[in-house]
Amino acid sequence: MMAKKTRKRFNVFFIILVLSIIGLFLWDYRSSWIAGSLSFETVHQGLVEHEKTVKAVFANTETVLTAPAEGTVVLVGEEGRRFKKGESVARVIPAGVGHEQSDSGIWISAPVSGLFYSQRDGLEQIMTPENLMNMDLDRLLAQTQNDRTETEQTETAQGNGQSADNSQNTTVSLHSPIGKMVNNLYPSWVFVYLGIQDSLAIGDVVEFVIDDEECYGTVMKLSAQPGGAVIRFSQYVQGTTENRIREIVWRFRSPTKGLVVPASALCTSGEEKGVYVLEDGVIRYQSVIVKDSNENLVCVEGLPEGVQVVVSPREGIEGMYVKS
Repeated sequence: MMAKKTRKRFNVFFIILVLSIIGLFLWDYRSSWIAGSLSFETVHQGLVEHEKTVKAVFANTETVLTAPAEGTVVLVGEEGRRFKKGESVARVIPAGVGHEQSDSGIWISAPVSGLFYSQRDGLEQIMTPENLMNMDLDRLLAQTQNDRTETEQTETAQGNGQSADNSQNTTVSLHSPIGKMVNNLYPSWVFVYLGIQDSLAIGDVVEFVIDDEECYGTVMKLSAQPGGAVIRFSQYVQGTTENRIREIVWRFRSPTKGLVVPASALCTSGEEKGVYVLEDGVIRYQSVIVKDSNENLVCVEGLPEGVQVVVSPREGIEGMYVKS
């Protein structure tokens, strides 16, 4: 009887031992699998920026030049060259006059100082600073889109019968446009589609990034339909003549500099904010103070630079050991 009881106790003990070993193995396997699936990011110095890509329609001070006679236009300089008032920008050789007669033709002088462009978009007399301030913006911008489309179609049709280099030796009719002067000493204006902004007021200074350049402007007019604002920049913005309708970056808040972590690393425990950090191979929860944040980054206080944080934490990782 004693031998049977001893054997029975041994069997029970053995079963418990085996189950414990299996459970320990499964727990270790699960922990290793979870730890292996985690990704980490090093805490480093960075900038939390507040930017948004918005659509913009620019207006510059532009004067359209027209042909004084029917003939062939020969330009003096390249696109975007600056001319003084009174300097010759092009000449029109009337039909029937040979090109070899270098002094022949009617010379066209710059009516104002500025940059000369032979290319037009048809919006020079529509998209002006004066119209942005005085006209109904919804109708103006709709008209802008329609006129731009018609001009592009006309230029495409004309271009089918001309050489690829249409800046020289282009045949024009009387009073037809041959180019434009852009006064680059006057500031550029723009309508920016910002949506309805309660945070903006007339007179506010706003910041944009255009072709990697920081540009500052003043809010001159706010619009509910379409939602946005008319901005006057402090100077002429390069590239806005060639690309009038484009996307630019609006910095709607000042950036914050400091230690940053991915936004997905931040956790909430009650009213407390924190992250899971890796210390000596063990994952620990560490509370932090959030200074600023955007969709991608969070600027925090309370963490040493260089420590690793869990990018996408999950429940049950507190105290988990991570093999190096």
